[in-house]
Amino acid sequence: MNFEAGIRFIVFLILFGVTNYLMMLKRYEYDIKKRNFLQHKKIAKLYPKGSFIL
Repeated sequence: MNFEAGIRFIVFLILFGVTNYLMMLKRYEYDIKKRNFLQHKKIAKLYPKGSFIL
């Protein structure tokens, strides 16, 4: 009985860890996209629309 409970607990920890890792990875990718978007937006503010830079 204790062995079975131990195995279930280990499986639960593994599933919980994988789920947590996937959520953190998704959040990390979202933050990178958001950071890149904001960076492009800030750079676009430096140059007026219609200007051409060589």
